[in-house]
Amino acid sequence: MKRREFVQASAAAAAGMMFVKPGAAFGAPASDAVTLGIIGCGGRGNGVGKDLMNAGFRIVALHDLFDDRLAETKDKLDKQAAEKGLPALDPAMLFKGPDAYHKLLAAPVDAVLITSPPYWHPDHFEAAVAAGKHVYLEKPVATDVYGAERIEKTGKKGAGKVSMAVGFQSHYAPPYQEMVRRIHAGAIGDLVCAQTYYYTEDLKRKATPGMSPVEARVRNWVFDRVLSGDILVEQNIHVIDIVNWVMKGHPVSAVATGGKKARLDVDCWDHFNVNFTYPGNVHVSFNSTQFKSSYDAKTQRFLGTKGYAEASFGKGGVRIVGEEPWDAALGPDDGGLKNSVELKTAAFLESIRTKNLLNEVAGGVESTLTAILGRTAAYEARERTWEEVTGSHAKWKDKVDIASLATAGSHS
Repeated sequence: MKRREFVQASAAAAAGMMFVKPGAAFGAPASDAVTLGIIGCGGRGNGVGKDLMNAGFRIVALHDLFDDRLAETKDKLDKQAAEKGLPALDPAMLFKGPDAYHKLLAAPVDAVLITSPPYWHPDHFEAAVAAGKHVYLEKPVATDVYGAERIEKTGKKGAGKVSMAVGFQSHYAPPYQEMVRRIHAGAIGDLVCAQTYYYTEDLKRKATPGMSPVEARVRNWVFDRVLSGDILVEQNIHVIDIVNWVMKGHPVSAVATGGKKARLDVDCWDHFNVNFTYPGNVHVSFNSTQFKSSYDAKTQRFLGTKGYAEASFGKGGVRIVGEEPWDAALGPDDGGLKNSVELKTAAFLESIRTKNLLNEVAGGVESTLTAILGRTAAYEARERTWEEVTGSHAKWKDKVDIASLATAGSHS
């Protein structure tokens, strides 16, 4: 199946799962519980893990590189489990160390949530699919072209055998689904161009005095280009994924600029300005920031010959203005993504229970490669085409060795 067909199939699957009731599985007998392990117990692992437990999964195993992350995550999940009348995590099911995720995958878990730093997503995803586990893989699927290729190959191996979700929740948000459906039906006419952006604040530093350089690097992975992919790939990809969804595919080329001007203490850039060209000579501008006191907005605006569509993750609404007006009529404090995570996690569980398996890998790969295309054009300060970048098989020269973390101490 071609990549675009995979993307379209994933979108159709998402639409078909929209009416799953979050938490419906809690009435299921214990023997029917779908068990889950988490690989990567950081903030995202805790957040999505909580949502997956609310959907009806039983979280029974954790993996991380650090004792404190395992302990904090266990404590949070145990409290949530107690509220639902579920048992606490067995301490024997906490796996620490660079290779200990293999022990988690050998344990009795039906599915895994992969929320490790994206640099290791290909390793963890390959091992999970090979072990026959259903996978909820956070975005981005990788941080370089070579890693994205590995994810794509693994996705083909797992097709029809396990459910494979990728962490783009917008596809499960009813306002976004309806907006995209209307755009595809011609509500704004022929698409002329688009204006998109992801402006946001700085992120919290996690390193503390006394940490070894490698531990500090891993703790602060979101600020490391190799481990995260830079802000364009790690964070801004949510908007880029929506653009691909609307455009029904990927861009043909990109020109870009960016750099570091406001935030000089980390490896990643603090702003990007990208102009993607899509088939039909449709130009999409994308801007992003990630530094203290920055304007905060995550918006997509598509302009056509009959009107325009616009949507925001937070306040701002989701609507179409023009010859065929429409408004999602969200509340004043409701964002366009309201309830999308609950719907996505519920759909993931339902796909496992019904064996109507999800396969969102191709869309995740395509959006990751689109972000890498923009990043490459910015780093090299020249126009790059899709064929050049995706055909390069490029991989980071820097290999991150975390063997020393097998005995690393705990830090708060």
